[in-house]
Amino acid sequence: MSTNSRVVLFALIKDNAVLVEKRPVKGFTKLQYLIPGGTINAGESLEDALKREMMEELGLIPLKFELLTNEDIVGLFNNLLKPFIVRKWQGEIPEVILDKEDPYPLEWLDLERALKLSPDPTIKIFEVIKAHLNKV
Repeated sequence: MSTNSRVVLFALIKDNAVLVEKRPVKGFTKLQYLIPGGTINAGESLEDALKREMMEELGLIPLKFELLTNEDIVGLFNNLLKPFIVRKWQGEIPEVILDKEDPYPLEWLDLERALKLSPDPTIKIFEVIKAHLNKV
């Protein structure tokens, strides 16, 4: 993902846990917990980007989802993050991200624990998720 790109993120939620990938991030010595996502193509709607990226990265079709905020969240490398919450999907969740040369493991991470472990932009998204879940 390049600097200043628009990125769609998909936070899959199950039992107050979020599906995350654990992977290296430039500038960090430890592996980081990140919400899967990918770059939005030119002319592509947010919903179309969500569906395409979920299929590419997880082999899943989102069935019940919503955009968490209309505001852009600035990511680690000045990417503009557009986070979705996904509550229902079709397909089986793989053990690793599917479209990476070095596939990163996926795991369910309790939301409270996630708020303590991730880099700042991801924590902002987890905070938005938590606020959203508390409203529902």
